Amino acid sequence: MAKQLQGKVAAVTGAASGIGLASAEVMLAAGARVVMVDRDAAALEALANRHGEAVIPLVIDLLDPTACATLLPQVLAKAGQLDILHANAG
Repeated sequence: MAKQLQGKVAAVTGAASGIGLASAEVMLAAGARVVMVDRDAAALEALANRHGEAVIPLVIDLLDPTACATLLPQVLAKAGQLDILHANAG
């Protein structure tokens, strides 16, 4: 796959498994840095170890409205920009 997303930053919620993980891995393969958002800290750590610096783990429980409100500020603080948001967490 061409590096169509080179230089882009994506954030994917529910990124530790299932559709969120599959989406994040496609974006990584396309050259994006991906902020992987999930409440499963151990899974995010393992994914960051597997994929390297292109993964930016962000532990947030999106069922908590107060925590949910911090999503964008935390993404911007960690990555400096946001080009793509895949709101996958249900």
